[in-house]
Amino acid sequence: MEASKIGLDDVIVATADQVAAEVGDEVVILNLRDEVYYGLGAVGARIWELIQQPTPVRRIRDTVVAEYDVAEADAERDLLELLAELAARGLVDVRGDAG
Repeated sequence: MEASKIGLDDVIVATADQVAAEVGDEVVILNLRDEVYYGLGAVGARIWELIQQPTPVRRIRDTVVAEYDVAEADAERDLLELLAELAARGLVDVRGDAG
């Protein structure tokens, strides 16, 4: 699935081709395919934690809204942007509609 087409009903999971480590409240990810490191701040680290198992995007958004002081529309926009970037870099798999 094209990364820019990720929707709320899609299921996201971190790929096996990466190694991640927590550094304080952030996460550093090494993409084993391109050998590039990526960093995620506190909210991104929480999202990364949630996608260690296949998780519907809608559930991730709802968790972010419940745990952080953010409007649903803002959380959704930022989440979809982050997931599209992670997918484009090969760090997550998009498994399509959760059904």
